[in-house]
Amino acid sequence: MNQLTRELTKDVQLLVGKILSLEAIPGGITNRNYKLEAASGTYMLRVPGERTELLGIDRKCEFECSSTAYSVGIGAQPVAYLQIHGALFTRYLENAETLTIPRAKMQLEAILNALKKIHAAPAFPKSFSAFETIRNYHQLALEHHVKFPKDTTQILEQLQHIKAILEPHAVIVPCHNDLLPANILVTNQLWIVDWEYAGNSNCAFDLGNLAANLELNEIELQNLISLYYGQITPILLAQVQLMRLVSDAREAFWGYLQSGISSLEFDFMEYGNKHLDRFRNGTTRAEYPLWLQVLSESD
Repeated sequence: MNQLTRELTKDVQLLVGKILSLEAIPGGITNRNYKLEAASGTYMLRVPGERTELLGIDRKCEFECSSTAYSVGIGAQPVAYLQIHGALFTRYLENAETLTIPRAKMQLEAILNALKKIHAAPAFPKSFSAFETIRNYHQLALEHHVKFPKDTTQILEQLQHIKAILEPHAVIVPCHNDLLPANILVTNQLWIVDWEYAGNSNCAFDLGNLAANLELNEIELQNLISLYYGQITPILLAQVQLMRLVSDAREAFWGYLQSGISSLEFDFMEYGNKHLDRFRNGTTRAEYPLWLQVLSESD
């Protein structure tokens, strides 16, 4: 029981009854996650890591977005948000399998069907822009004395150009914005969890983010577009491909900022470098200027 502070333990027990067991769930690099057995049932308790507000996470908004995901049948049931601790309670998904990349690829149609449900849901309380997030992460990381690669200014300029090209085509809907395989679970159905970066955003970012995190090849990416949109066009392909690059850039700058603010034993700089390399590689592909061109010409 000493894994939780005395104050948090007291507030938890007022909410769900006597704590019978508490088991830390490994794997998180932002929060501490626990499986909690209480007199009233089994819960997932998420306790935020230090200074996660600098990552743009609004815990109250996360709770409300989680509630919307539950209402459309793709999220675990939120129970409570303990504002003073920033802690979030949801019902525990028993016998849930956390997907690996290969398993997630096998579940691609089900994942996209779940995304369609949240994309058609009522608007979230706040908006999310990957481009604004990257700029904020960069500025905050500089304030925490993070040293960036020499080509960072050029990369930020490229991102501004991509933003200008994509904006006229944006379809703004409620989005998850962090579709890692670890945030996708399967029981007798598919669930999407961890809504801390959720917000109203361009639906193409969710698709590009998913493609990046599942490391889809070209055929798999085209299948994703076909399953979601019901067709493949040069415009749709260009949007998802560019958002895939933006997703890697967001992950890179997230890693750099975390390297300056987190005390977790994780190599955030290596994480950032890996994703920035993926962004660089994408922008050197022969198809990259063609994606920009097709969207520019169709404004």
